Amino acid sequence: MKQSNQTNYFHHVDHLKNQTTSKNTLWASLFITLFFTIVEIVGGILSNSLALLSDSMHMLSDVLALGLSMLAIYFASKKPTSKYTFGFLRLEIIAAFLNGLALVIIALGICYEGILRMIHPQEVDVKLMLIISTIGLIVNIILTIILARSLKGEDNINVQSALWHFFGDLLNSVGVIVAVVVIYFTGWTLIDPILSILISLIIFRGGYKIIRNAWLILMERVPEDYDTDAIINDMKQFEGVIDVHEFHLWAITTDHYSLTAHVVVDNIDGIKNYELINKISAMLSEKYELDHSTLQVEHLKANHLDEPYFDEVKEQL
Repeated sequence: MKQSNQTNYFHHVDHLKNQTTSKNTLWASLFITLFFTIVEIVGGILSNSLALLSDSMHMLSDVLALGLSMLAIYFASKKPTSKYTFGFLRLEIIAAFLNGLALVIIALGICYEGILRMIHPQEVDVKLMLIISTIGLIVNIILTIILARSLKGEDNINVQSALWHFFGDLLNSVGVIVAVVVIYFTGWTLIDPILSILISLIIFRGGYKIIRNAWLILMERVPEDYDTDAIINDMKQFEGVIDVHEFHLWAITTDHYSLTAHVVVDNIDGIKNYELINKISAMLSEKYELDHSTLQVEHLKANHLDEPYFDEVKEQL
């Protein structure tokens, strides 16, 4: 069925995100990352350095992750349709989940290759390692600063996941430089895979955090910093409200929350009840910043609420 213009007029919350800052940031990061990924792949092969190759694979995953994030931001800006009434905001979370999963897989792969290199040590070209790792360090510092500033302006879980990707790259660049110094002065080539394994653990932790945050949203868990008991208690403080049940609070994506609840009232007057619901909605918006709330009015007799749960409530009437 075609969505009417009246529905759009009365729909008080747009289920979309226009994230210009995040979009520009991710585009710039994508082009810079793609260029340096090619440089690192060639340098890693020529120098025979696992640290450089592991970082190049990580950078390649960054390119894919950034592309996925750009796709998510594009769809998040599209308006809801009659089939997708919440819009396409959830794609942002799915993209973040996949990015986090990519980080975990990459970390496990680097760790595995590091163990193999420890069992079978190989010679590396320290001079080429130093040149490429130094360039990589500068690039990753720039990208980390760009993403961190963008995150302050717009809270975006995909920018957050990209930041973790580049933070891991930054650590990897530092690790490669440390490995170069140790190999140059001591000849101990095992430092290359050892540092790669340590960095992979840090990358794994970042990927796990992103997966966890995305998973909680996908499972429609109550967002952090919200106490459902406190919210329900505040709703019950309004005169005329005798109970609140069927309470649900969840996030469609970051900073985009929805609340639904049944409000049991002691008044049959429809107009007064609408006024009451408007007051509760205003409180939820002002105190808890919950702008998208759907509240259903119920009355014990009119709605035939004769379950044992309401026996105690009925005594108040």
